[in-house]
Amino acid sequence: MKVICKIAKPGRTTWSVKGKNLEEVFKNLNAHRWWGQYKSGESIKWTIKDGKVDAVQVLVKPLISMPKWSGVSKATKEEKKSWDLMSKALLKHENEHHKVFLKVLEAWVKKLETLTALDKKALEKAWKAFGKEAQKQQDVFDKKTDHGAKKGVVLNIPAK
Repeated sequence: MKVICKIAKPGRTTWSVKGKNLEEVFKNLNAHRWWGQYKSGESIKWTIKDGKVDAVQVLVKPLISMPKWSGVSKATKEEKKSWDLMSKALLKHENEHHKVFLKVLEAWVKKLETLTALDKKALEKAWKAFGKEAQKQQDVFDKKTDHGAKKGVVLNIPAK
């Protein structure tokens, strides 16, 4: 079976976090469901020939959402340094989520390419299983890195 993957470079969006200082920013970050987020944005299309799946196309349009501190211009030098270090580590963490997704996708495609007689229902089942495995591996990655905290996704709040 022919499988084509079209994978875009991860796009970026931001969400605003407010705070006069890092203590307030930290509180507001933690009130949010997540600090940064990776969404793979995958979809699938296929063609059928003689009742069997003939070709599959997987489209991946990933998006990384990052916090943007609206008050960073008024931050102290130490606060800005801490924010910048955390942001850099968070972006790296979210990009690692993309790599995790790509590894799972690669394994799924290899498996799919070995199949010769797959109908629509079986493909839909395989696609659903792929989604579950992708999420499982993302969860494993987050647990291993403590959602990036073990790799620098922390805010060091300067002493007053």
